[in-house]
Amino acid sequence: MLPTITATAQGVYEGTLSNGKNHQTIVLENDQYYTMYGQSLGGTFYVSGMVQGTGKSNNGSFSSSDLRDYYADGTVVAGTLSASYSPGTSFNGSVNEAGQAIAFTGGPISSGNYNYNAAANLANIAGSWSMTTLQGEAVAFSLQSNGAFSATSSGCRFTGTIAPRASGKNVFDVNLQFGASPCALPNQSASGIAVEYVANNGRRQLIIAGTNASRANGTAMFGLR
Repeated sequence: MLPTITATAQGVYEGTLSNGKNHQTIVLENDQYYTMYGQSLGGTFYVSGMVQGTGKSNNGSFSSSDLRDYYADGTVVAGTLSASYSPGTSFNGSVNEAGQAIAFTGGPISSGNYNYNAAANLANIAGSWSMTTLQGEAVAFSLQSNGAFSATSSGCRFTGTIAPRASGKNVFDVNLQFGASPCALPNQSASGIAVEYVANNGRRQLIIAGTNASRANGTAMFGLR
């Protein structure tokens, strides 16, 4: 008898939350996931919070017991996630945090805006970006053609690298190092992902998200050009 093939939930999904917010969720090939939530206004996705964790895909069911929700005010809340999925087509379920359940629905982003199965292209994001953090702070972000970047925000300077993910999917791996105070995480490092796509207003949107090694702190920023 041939072994059962377990399809993973990997892909990028967008949809709504039962609290009225919009979300964009990426599930990677290793079942790690990142969810950005906020509001879609005028074709732009304004990110106001981030969820990160690692789950398990099993024949249309996805579950995670190590979810962390990073609020804009710096609060971090632990929780769980359970969902049903059709790979790359739908990702629907609920998040449970502090006794509260938030339902979500998710479908694919239009292939004209983003193709998860295409190779990530560093040339698409090289150059300067005006970014915004979860806290609404402006970030001047500059990425060189070799993937090295530098950025400043409210007196905090940080540097790092962005590189296409080894999976060959349309995702970048990010590593960053914060400078000294006044950075909120002085001299600490973080890692995560970046995704770039064509927003509904025709401009290109870049979203970067990551956590420190202990996952006690998370950060995200977004920008258009």
